Amino acid sequence: MYHIHSNIFNPEIIYVVDFWNEKKNLRGYHHHDFIEISIVLEGTVDYEFNETRTRLHAGDALLFNPGIPHTEIHPRGMESHELHIGLSNILIEGLPFNNFPNKNPVLDLGIYKEEFVKKAWQLTNEFNNHGLHHELMGKGILLEMLVLILRCLSSQQSDEFLANISEKDKKKQTLVNHTVYYLENHHQEDITLETLADMLYISPTQLSKVFRTITGKSPIKYLIEIRLKHAYELLIHTNLTIKEISEEVGYQDPFYFSKLFKKHYGLAPSKTRKKINLNSFCLFPIPE
Repeated sequence: MYHIHSNIFNPEIIYVVDFWNEKKNLRGYHHHDFIEISIVLEGTVDYEFNETRTRLHAGDALLFNPGIPHTEIHPRGMESHELHIGLSNILIEGLPFNNFPNKNPVLDLGIYKEEFVKKAWQLTNEFNNHGLHHELMGKGILLEMLVLILRCLSSQQSDEFLANISEKDKKKQTLVNHTVYYLENHHQEDITLETLADMLYISPTQLSKVFRTITGKSPIKYLIEIRLKHAYELLIHTNLTIKEISEEVGYQDPFYFSKLFKKHYGLAPSKTRKKINLNSFCLFPIPE
């Protein structure tokens, strides 16, 4: 059985796209290295995946785990209004990194369908209207949608998905989850790969190898991103100085902190704060 730790379940939104589709075939077969959720808000659309073709109508939704080839097809006279959401940093204990426990991309939303679709429209409106802190409100709505998806996934479908995961991979994922949990809750502290490995009773080389295999990043790179995300939130919600924010997230050298921040977000902290005050800076998508 999979398990979610609320302390470390912190999805990253890669994109939120509100799109009308009218062309016969949009992109051809493609896949992603992250999760994509597609929700049909209006109209009708055909999807092809796993060598099958499925017709979807308003209220239907799909969740594609990484690496699942799929395409949209619109027969003549057919159009659809869809919401596409790209997600990363999905940590669910017992599952591979960036995976939900669904083998079939088509979601059976059951009794949660009406509530799920209502929230999809709310998410669409938040990002279209660009209200104050719409990105934070949007993330809150999205978290509710993800919980509804997890609730509606049948135990049979989940167990079938989990049966394909080896015990070795489950142990690796558990190690990564424990590492992320520690980093999230101790990011202000002086952390090195060696001290992290000692705490987890594993060699630094092995920890780095497993963590990079699962997440695509080193533990220290992941720590830096956690610190910078917290710094961004402090820029938005507080009047702390850049030096105070730097120290709050674990950097004693504000110049080094500013250099890392600019490299990650494309703007120095001071310029980022000015743009936030002008209400013209959007958190999503987060630059890599």
